[in-house]
Amino acid sequence: MRYFTFILLIINCFDASAQMAQPMQPGAQSLLDAYPQHLKGFHENHLIWKDGTKIQFDDGRIKTEDEAFDSTDLEDQMNALLYTPGTPLDTPTYNCDPGTLRCVEFFKKMYGENEAQVRSRLVPVTWPASKRGRTKRIWVTSVNGVDKHLQAVANELMARPHLRPYVTDIGGTFNWRPILGTNRLSPHSFGIAVDINTSRSEYWKWDHKDDWMQDSVEMVLQWRNSVPLEIVDIFERHGFIWGGKWYHYDTMHFEYRPEMLPPQKKAVKKTPAKKVAAKKKSPGKTTRS
Repeated sequence: MRYFTFILLIINCFDASAQMAQPMQPGAQSLLDAYPQHLKGFHENHLIWKDGTKIQFDDGRIKTEDEAFDSTDLEDQMNALLYTPGTPLDTPTYNCDPGTLRCVEFFKKMYGENEAQVRSRLVPVTWPASKRGRTKRIWVTSVNGVDKHLQAVANELMARPHLRPYVTDIGGTFNWRPILGTNRLSPHSFGIAVDINTSRSEYWKWDHKDDWMQDSVEMVLQWRNSVPLEIVDIFERHGFIWGGKWYHYDTMHFEYRPEMLPPQKKAVKKTPAKKVAAKKKSPGKTTRS
C-alpha cells in the first residue's frame, strides 16, 4: 500500500511540474518581438500586457474556416498561414490568405476600443500627390510608430517617380468600418492600413461581384495584379504585409503587421578607420556609447 501511494505521489509531482513548465505557444514570441512597447511576457496560455492585463492566446476550439474568421484567437492569427516576404514565386494557393485572420480583441486593446479612441491617436503622414513634386497628407495611427514606418515608405516612393502613378489617388487609410460583406472590423478601423491607387489595383470582390455573396457558389479565383513588386518590397521592409499575397487578392491593400514578418535587424555602425587610430593614440579618453 505504501509503495502504491509513493508511485501516485511521484506521478502527481511530474504532472504538477509539467503544468508549471508550459512552453510558450508557437507564434507568441513573434508577437512579443513585434510589439515590445505593449507586451511583456507569456504565461499559462496568456499574453501579458505591460499594464498587467492578459489576453488568452489559444481558446482551445477546433473551428471551421468561417468560425475561425468570425472568432479568431491569437493562435489562429499567428499559426493559420505563413506570410512569406519577398518576390512571390507563384500565385497564392487555394484559400491561402496569410494575415487575414485577426484577433479583434488584440487590435482593440492596442489601437483603440472604438472609433473615437482610434481617431484620437491619428497623425498625418506626408504622401506623394498626383502631380510630380507635390505632396498631400494622409492619416494613420501613431501607435507602434505606424506613422513613422509609413512615412519611411512614402519617402522611398517619392524618390522613385516611376512608382508615383500606382500610389497616388489612394483608396483610403483610417475608416472605422467592417470588411465588405462581413461583420468583422477592417484593419482600416485601427489606422494601420492603406489602400493605394484603386484604379491600378485588383480586388477579388470587384472581379467576382456577381458570385462572392452567394454562399452556394464555390469560386475558383484567377489571381490578378498590376502593382509593381518594387512597391511591395518597400512596404514589407517597413513592417507592412500586402493583400496581393492572398488567394482572395486585394492588391491595393497594405497593413502594418510586423508580427507576420521576420524581425528587422538593426544595422551595426562601424567606426571609421581614422577614429580608431585616434583612440589608439589617446587611450585615456573614452567616448559615450
